Order: sequence, then C-alpha cells, then structure tokens
Amino acid sequence: MASSLPKTYRAIQCAAPQSTWDVITLELRDPAPTEVLVRVHASGICNSDHFVKDGAWPGLQYPRIPGHEIIGRIAGVGSELLQSPVNKERFAIGALVGVGWNGGYCNQCDYCRKGQFWTCRNVDYTGFTIDGGHGEYMYAPYTAIIDIAEDVLKTASYAELAPLCCAGATVFDAINTSKWSPGDICLVQGVGGLGHLAIQYANRLGLKVYAVSSGSSKRDLALSLGACEYIDSSKIDVVEYMSSLGGANLILCTAPYSKAINAIIPAVTKNGTITLVSAATDGPIQVDNLLLNMNRATLRGFACGCAPDMEKCIEYSATNNVKAMIKVFTMDEFTQAYNGVMDSTAKFRHVIVFP
Repeated sequence: MASSLPKTYRAIQCAAPQSTWDVITLELRDPAPTEVLVRVHASGICNSDHFVKDGAWPGLQYPRIPGHEIIGRIAGVGSELLQSPVNKERFAIGALVGVGWNGGYCNQCDYCRKGQFWTCRNVDYTGFTIDGGHGEYMYAPYTAIIDIAEDVLKTASYAELAPLCCAGATVFDAINTSKWSPGDICLVQGVGGLGHLAIQYANRLGLKVYAVSSGSSKRDLALSLGACEYIDSSKIDVVEYMSSLGGANLILCTAPYSKAINAIIPAVTKNGTITLVSAATDGPIQVDNLLLNMNRATLRGFACGCAPDMEKCIEYSATNNVKAMIKVFTMDEFTQAYNGVMDSTAKFRHVIVFP
C-alpha cells in the first residue's frame, strides 16, 4: 500500500437488520489481486439502501457498508491488474472513476459470454453483496469500475455525478431500451429523485414529455426540466386526459407507490410500454390483463445496468446538460440524510460528500 495513504478510514456501517447506522473506523488494506481501491469523494443515498437497514435483501450478510452511487479517484490497484499494460493505463492512480449498483460480473458465465453482463450469474451488488461507498474509501471489483473523463467535471461536481451511477443510468437505459419514435408521448409518473432525471433524458432524446404528480408544487420545476405539460393528478383524471391525446407510448413509473402506479397503467396507448423503474414495496402492482392484451402493451420492470452502461449515461448527461438536483451532507449527517430519503422529505437526491 502506498505510504501516502492513511492507515485507517471511516465508513457508515449497519451491523445487523434494524440496527442503527454507525460511523466506524476500519484498517485500510492493500486491494486484492483484481480489486481497485477507490478514494470516495461523493456517495449518493438511494431509496434501496433501506434493504440493508431492514434486512430485506435475500442473503444479505452483516455487517455491511451500503452505498452504490459512488464517484471517486483510484487510490490503489490489485497486483493481477498491474500485469496488463492496458489495465495499468486504465487504472492509473488518481484517475476519475465511479462505481454503481452493478458490483461487477464474471466474464465467464453464459450470460456474460452473450454480452449480457448485467444478468451475470455471479454478479455482485455494490453495498449489498459487497461493501459499498458510504465511506472514505471502498474496494471494488475491476469490472465494476466506471471510467469517467476528466472533462466531465467541467459540467458537474462529484456530488452531482454520483446519482447518475444508479438513478440516472436506470431511467436513461429504461428509455433507450423501449420502443418509441421521436415525438411520441412519454408520461413520467413522479417528479422526484428518479423523475426529475427521467424528464430531462426523455426531453433531450426527442420524446414529448408529460409529467404527473399530485398537487401543483412541482409544476414549474417539471416544465423547466423539459416537460411540455404538467398534470396534477389530484385535480385531473390522468388516464382520461391521456386517452384524449391517444395515450402514452412510454410510461415511466418513478415514484415508489403501488396505488399511483396501478392507477396510471391504463394511460398506455396501443403497442406502448410501461416501465417500472421504482421499487414500490407498499403493495402489489396490479394490471387488467385484458388491457395489456387488447393494446398489445408491455409492462416491464427495469434494473440498473453495469459499468459500460453507466459510462454512456454519464457521457450523455455531460454533453446534453442533464443534471442531478442534489443536497449534500457530511458522513456525520448520514442518518439525517438517509431519513430524508425514506420519509420522502428529500426533494431530489441526497449525497454524502467526503473532503
């Protein structure tokens, strides 16, 4: 380990299901042969961090450091990686990198051999099956490393980039992998942590965006982000209104409330797609089978991709002025920041920053 690195580092840890978030001190070790040591500068809090707190993720082992929206710089490289000239150049000390939800893939299973890396049979999930980025340093498998050009920092800060490693990449790829044509209607349900990014991407990609939320407080924001119209679901029947326009070609459900999702599904048009990018845990998603059949509509879930997908998202965001709206916190303020995300008082994304 380089002599310039500290002997220890601090991180946020959950010791057991339903326990407190604790700031702990750990010894800094050399990275394993195929690991990369990352000096974390920003780590975004995702709603799914609650799975660690609640113990609801299958097979979760404790203690665990959460966090899977990470921006930092390379501080150390495993010995096996250093044997390759390509890797030595790619994983240069000080290089700007990220780490996202996908914690690396094996490159050997049948899915990886097909290039479907996000479906790897041996996949790790950052902050769930391996420790994440809510700390001053983290260790990441080399296949989880997101390469980021230095020029990106001209358009966004470390903290503004962090949410793109999960929230941004998820909605960006959800749109890009759907069937639509420029000018088609995209209905974004929710104008929060995911929704405010979805509106921007859908607008930049050429869709006609309608944003939906309850109340009028987010109207001006939605319009400023690129929505052509804001629909207040507390006053307007969204399905009836969208049906008068011919229906939505793409519906992105970004707010994690099953009742709201169930209510908006019938707004889809023929051959349209409804994509669930949020993780609603308050009840089942229910749909009229005949609605899907007669419209030949598709209802699908969508999870974040792997490092190459996130690289495309970050590059696109930088060149098309897509920005995550954030509020920053220190590590000692983590519980406050986490609670804000869980009780929906966070306006957009909460990010822990490290000096």
